[in-house]
Amino acid sequence: MIVTPITAHRGLSSLAPENTLSALRLAAEHGVQWVEIDAIACGDGTIVMWHDNSVDRCSDGSGAMSQHSAQSIKQLDCGSWFSEQYRGEKMATIEEAIVLIQALGLGLNLEFKLYDNSVDTVVAPVLALLKKHWTDFDKLIISSFDQPALEYCHRQQPELQLAKLYEKIPENWLQQMQAINAVTCHCDYEHLQQSQVVELHRAGYEVYCYTPNTAAAVEQHWDWGIEGIITDYPQKFSALLSTSIPGDRESGTEKSI
Repeated sequence: MIVTPITAHRGLSSLAPENTLSALRLAAEHGVQWVEIDAIACGDGTIVMWHDNSVDRCSDGSGAMSQHSAQSIKQLDCGSWFSEQYRGEKMATIEEAIVLIQALGLGLNLEFKLYDNSVDTVVAPVLALLKKHWTDFDKLIISSFDQPALEYCHRQQPELQLAKLYEKIPENWLQQMQAINAVTCHCDYEHLQQSQVVELHRAGYEVYCYTPNTAAAVEQHWDWGIEGIITDYPQKFSALLSTSIPGDRESGTEKSI
């Protein structure tokens, strides 16, 4: 389970380009204990730390991820869209990200995004990399909206801690989470209801919300007993960054995870 109430969404993505090595280093510099990143596949099977199924939004290039390869992604500038300070920032492979996060001593919430790919293409190679590089599996959570990705993880490495991602929690949430032996539920804070937090806790699951970036956004959620948030602005929650167990919560708009 995650043992800090604050996780940095795509690294410290409010101060550096999201899902970059710079965003990971900056998170550590600001005292963040856990980071959340995304893993997706390029057309040649290279797994990268990236959110979208194209390079258009966060680089100077264009095209679907299926059109890119290990060679072509290294030609992209993935920082200047954010600021001149990060001009020349490169897209990182998921292996580079895992190695850096491990070296920084951070906890990792790794989200799989399958898009049009199979679990064999995306999930299998990353699990192999985790076996190779990751040493503290108490500080690793695998999450996904894609049930097949989580089911594959559970079959291949049942000891992994898994989290089911939802925008809106469906009626069959318990069945889905039991199928993967989940430990946490990660939900859009705007759609989460207090009754759902009660039900999830009663079933033995922890609850984390994405992506609130102001104190007011989740003021009532802390009162409901959520364990933590995944935010672009961990620096707004400085009082909670060194907290291992959520206590007195003062907090910190909002986009999809």
